[in-house]
Formats: sequence, C-alpha cells, structure tokens
Amino acid sequence: MSANAPAPTRPGPGGPLHRLVGWWEARRSGPTLALAWVLTRLAVLGVLALFERFVVGDVFYYHRKIRALLDVGLEHTLNEYPTPVTWLLWLPYGATGGHRVGYLVAFIVFMLALDAAFTVALYRTSGRRHTGPADFWLAFVLLVGPLSYLRFDILPAVLAGGALLAARRRPWVTGALTGLGAAMKLWPALLIPAFLAHRPDRKAAGWAFVGVGFGLAALSLLAGGWSRLVSPLTWQSDRGLQIESVWATPVMLARAVRPSAWLVDISKYQAYEIFGPSVALWLTVATLATVAGLVVIVALYLRAFRNPAPTALAVGLVVLATVAVMTVTNKTLSPQYLLWLGGPMAALLLLARDGTAGQRDQLRRLAGFLLALALLTHLVYPLFYDGLLGRSGHPMVVVSTLVTAVRNLALVVFTVQVVRLAWRWLALADRDAVAG
Repeated sequence: MSANAPAPTRPGPGGPLHRLVGWWEARRSGPTLALAWVLTRLAVLGVLALFERFVVGDVFYYHRKIRALLDVGLEHTLNEYPTPVTWLLWLPYGATGGHRVGYLVAFIVFMLALDAAFTVALYRTSGRRHTGPADFWLAFVLLVGPLSYLRFDILPAVLAGGALLAARRRPWVTGALTGLGAAMKLWPALLIPAFLAHRPDRKAAGWAFVGVGFGLAALSLLAGGWSRLVSPLTWQSDRGLQIESVWATPVMLARAVRPSAWLVDISKYQAYEIFGPSVALWLTVATLATVAGLVVIVALYLRAFRNPAPTALAVGLVVLATVAVMTVTNKTLSPQYLLWLGGPMAALLLLARDGTAGQRDQLRRLAGFLLALALLTHLVYPLFYDGLLGRSGHPMVVVSTLVTAVRNLALVVFTVQVVRLAWRWLALADRDAVAG
C-alpha cells in the first residue's frame, strides 16, 4: 500500500445507526418535522387498520353513553369521569350527527389534532427549529401505538406538557392549562403547587388555575349536581386491583404458576381486575403506597418552595415526578396512562437547552428509558393482552405476565430516578440561588 494512499475509512461509533442519526441531524427542518409527523402517524393508523382494530371498544362505549345522555340525564352518564369530559365527548357526536363509525373517525381526528398541536408547540417554543424533543414526542406516540388516539388521555398529557412549556413566559397559560387538565382528569390538579414554586409567576398561574379549574367545577355542579360532581372520586376509590397495575404484579405472577387459584374478569368499573387469595392484602398495600406517594410529592413541593428561585428544569422534574409517583402507586394502571408522562418529558427535553451538559445527558437517558416503557406498554396492551386474560393458553399467560412484570419494574425504576433527580436538582437550584 502506498504511503500517500488515504487511510481506509472506519465506520463511526454505532455503525449504521450512528450514520442514520447523523443523516437525520443534518436534515432537521420544519418541513422534515411535518413529514416525520405525517409518516409516523400514518404508520400508527396503518397498525390500527391492519392489526389492532379490536382496541376501538372504548370509543364505541363513549358513543353509546353519549347517545343515551338525553334519556338517562347527565347525572347517570359516564360517572367515572368528571362532568366536563361528557361535554368533550359530545363534540365528535355532535359533529357527526351521532353516526357510530363517524364518531370513531371524528374522535381519532380530534386526538390527532391535539397531537399535532403539541408538536407545533414544541417546534415554536424551540425557536421554530426541529429539535430532539419533537423527535422524542414523535417516537413516543408511535411506540404507544393506536391506543394514543382511542382514549382521551393524550389530552391531559398535552395539557401538562404545554403548561410546562409556558411556565416561565406565560404563567397564566400554565395555570389555565393545569386547571383545564384538572377539570378533565382530576390528577393534573396535583401539578399546580410545582408551578407555584416559582415566585414571580405565582400570582398569574394561581389565579388562572382557580378561574378555569374552579369555574368548570362550578358549572359541573350546576349542570349535574353534587353526586355527579364527586362520582369520579367514589368510582375510583371503589375499584379493585387492576391486572396491569404495579401492585397486582405479585398476584399475577402467582397466577401464572397456578391459574386456577385466581379469577381475572372485567368488573363493573370497565376494567379487568384480579380476584382471589391475597388480593385484599395487595389492595391495602396499594392504598398505603398511594399515601406514601403523596408524602413524597408533598416533600418535593416543600423543597421547591424553600428555594428562592428553582430552575425551570427542577420544577419540570417535580411535575414529571408527580405524574410518575401517582401512576405507579395507584391500584389501577391502564395502558394509556403512560401517555401522561410523555408530554412533560418532551417539554423537559426542550427546557434542557438552558441546563448543563450533564443535565441534558441525564434527561436524554430518562427519555430513552421512557421510550422503552412505551414499547413495553404496547406489548402489554394490546399485543399480549389476550395472554394476560388467559385466552391463549397457559404458555402465553406466563409470557404476558412476565412482560407486564418487566414493564412495571421498569416503571418503578424510572419513577425512582425521576424523584431522585428532582430532589437533587432542587438542592442545586437552592445553592445556586444562594451563591448568586
């Protein structure tokens, strides 16, 4: 070989995947983001049309309940959800004249519009640039799959993410979005203390939250009465141990060994629950875990309020930690609940541009972890769900239970990591403020 000949080119680290990422990074732009959104969403709809059409049942359940609304009245319609949800679910019904298939199409289009709006918000907040946070959101929804558009849980996810994006520039928007989220799904009300920790924004965010959240609560009281106002809380408290929840995992693993000792069946609460030995014990453990989770959340809030000026990243981590703790400690954990984590995570990745290189790396690792959780959740439901229900023979009961257990363990690990980082970064924010 000649001494003047060029040295052979070595493949870069990561091989083809590294080159693909490099190619994509070099071509980021508004049009490529729009194209990527269209292609990934067409892929989700393709999976729905070809392989997962059976997951549309909840949408037809909404349709059936809205159709009966005039006959039974608001006080007997969708009692498991806050009253404003009934108004929300009426929109696709009214737009399609009550047509059953039309309702399904309109519902999916509505959820796609929310998804697109959040993607645009990520693009605009980043200075009209196609950045990694938008790519994360594209991939996250793709991995969760068609379920993203066949439940309305993408709404609180987008509201929480949008509230975090607006927190420092338009705090009143943050308060309004959080209040709207609380009116639709209750749990976003837990996020407002985190946003109020930043003192300069406290008044605007607080009053907007009160105006929207309590305003919708007052309208709900006038429209449906007290029993309808509190029915989502009583519905939730009366539910049993859902088979996908973290606290059902020990019992489900035991069932995989001896299926005859436990019964898995759909309850009157529209969820598959497990019945049999030690279920009552684990329901008690779940209740204690929920209380412990609230203590952790309150401790994070107090730590945030102690800081003279907590950073946007620290507040964002408290928001993400609140959602994660609430999800893993509950006795119910439907697959679509994972969507709640995606919005705040995407917003955090965008806020990370103002953080240190180490903070950006840590958040990217969390985001990668969450993408893996999205894929595992898609495996749990709908791909392995028949196995989990015992409809595909005992071998699939074992496989599906193990996949669910791995997902739940990973979700607990993710939650612990987020809480640990939030606690540590709040301390860093405190020291930085004092030093300044």
